[in-house]
Amino acid sequence: MFNANVITRNAGLMEFDAGTASREQLLPKMDWFVFKLLHMMPSYPIWLRYVLSLTLVGGACLGRLLAPEPLGAYPLLFFVPAVFLASVLFDRGSGFLATIASAVLASVFFLPRSAAAAAPPLIVFILTGFGLAGITEALRSTTESLAKAKVYSDVLLQELVHRTKNDLTTIVSMLRLQARADVNPEVQAALHAAIGRVEVIAKVHDRLHSMGGDGKIRLGPYIETLCGSLGDLQRGVRPIAVRVRCDEISLASVQAANIGLIVNELVTNAFKYAFPNERAGAIDVDVKADERRLSIVVKDDGVGCPSEAKTGMGSRLIKLLAAQMKGSVSRSPLPNGCEVKVVLARDDR
Repeated sequence: MFNANVITRNAGLMEFDAGTASREQLLPKMDWFVFKLLHMMPSYPIWLRYVLSLTLVGGACLGRLLAPEPLGAYPLLFFVPAVFLASVLFDRGSGFLATIASAVLASVFFLPRSAAAAAPPLIVFILTGFGLAGITEALRSTTESLAKAKVYSDVLLQELVHRTKNDLTTIVSMLRLQARADVNPEVQAALHAAIGRVEVIAKVHDRLHSMGGDGKIRLGPYIETLCGSLGDLQRGVRPIAVRVRCDEISLASVQAANIGLIVNELVTNAFKYAFPNERAGAIDVDVKADERRLSIVVKDDGVGCPSEAKTGMGSRLIKLLAAQMKGSVSRSPLPNGCEVKVVLARDDR
C-alpha cells in the first residue's frame, strides 16, 4: 500500500501554474507548444485580454479593407482568425467578445444593408464563433486535467519505485547476514548468487527513478553499471577486463530487468569457469538490436567452452528467461575462449 501521507504531500505538485518546467517535461515539443497556447490566459488580467482581443478584431477589419477584390467578396472570412486566436490565446470570454465585435464591424462596414441578405451569414458566423470559443475552452480544460493526472501518476510511480527499492535493499541485507552466519561454503555461494540476482532487479529500480518521460530504460548505461559492479565483485586480484558495447536501446523495465539477469548470469559464469588459477583475460559483452530482435553476446578469452556444460541454477535461469522472451541460447567454442549468444524477441511496449 502507498503511504497516504506521502501521496497527500506530493499531490500538491499537481497544483502548478501554466508554463512550469514540469509540464514541459511531460509533453512532446509540438504538444507542449499547443499546451502553452491554451494556457496563456492566467498570465494576463481580464482587461488586457479583452483589449488584445479587440485589437485582433481591428487588425482583421484593416486586413479586409486592404484586401484585393476577389478576397473582399468574403467579408466575414477575415474575422475568423481573430476569433480563433482570441479563444486559443486567452479564454472563452475573449472569444465571445471577438465574435460580437467582428459581427458588429462586418454588419456596419461590409455586409449588405438589407437585413434579409445580411442576417443569414451573420447568424452563421456568430454561432460558429461561439462554438469555436466553447470548444477551445473545453480543450483547455481537458489538457489541464490530463496534465494533472500525469503528474499524479508520476507521484504514484515514484512512490512505488522508492518502496520497492527499499524492500529489495532489506532483502539483500538479510541474505548477506544469513551468508555470514552460515559456515557451509555451498550455502554461502548460493546466497551470494541470490544477492547478485536481487541487486540486478534493484539496479532497474535505480534506473526507473531517473528514466525519461517515455517510461523506458536506456539499456546501455544499465548494462555498463551492472557489468562494472560484477567486475569489482568477481575478479578479486585477477587482471580481468570487462568490456561492454551496447546499441542505443530503450526498453520497458520488465524486459530490461530480464536482460540484466541474463547478462548477470553469463558474465558471472565467465568469471567462475573461464579463468581458473588466477588466469588473466577479458570478457566482452555486446548487445545489439534491430526492429524485431535483440542479441546478447558474451565471449571470453579463457580456457574455452566445457565439453559438457553444467546445468546449474544460472543456466536454467538463462534458458527460462530466453523462453519467456521467445528467444534462444547457443554456445560456440572460440580458438581462445568461449562465446554464448542469446537472441530475444524485442518488445518495446
